Amino acid sequence: MAERLAARAEELRAQARELHARSETVAWVSVAADRMRQRACDRRDELHAVADAYDEAAQRVRAHADRVQHLLDLIADIEKQVHAIIAGALERANAAVDAVVGGIKAALSSGDEADRAIAKTPTPPPGHRDWLDMPDLLPGIRT
Repeated sequence: MAERLAARAEELRAQARELHARSETVAWVSVAADRMRQRACDRRDELHAVADAYDEAAQRVRAHADRVQHLLDLIADIEKQVHAIIAGALERANAAVDAVVGGIKAALSSGDEADRAIAKTPTPPPGHRDWLDMPDLLPGIRT
């Protein structure tokens, strides 16, 4: 999108140059000819102003796309960390259950219960903006 906006800006500038060049090469000499040249110059200036607006829009689109990409990268990083934390909690909880099953009932502690709670943490769908809230819900996520 930004490239199309920038290309349109260049097209407008080329039209402005062509209009100006054509108006200056007219051999017509009169008051009306002078008015025509002035109107051509005014139109050239308008085309340049519109081209500048297109360039600004292209820059804003690029900046927005960069911000969106940054947020998508941040979401992916948080998502990865949350999955790792949950997987670790599941692994520890499963190890504790295995220890209990093996006859070591003392393995259950408040830490194991905390891991079970972490393991039950619901996660948003992949790439969803709610991943940005996960650092508030789970300890250990770095942003």
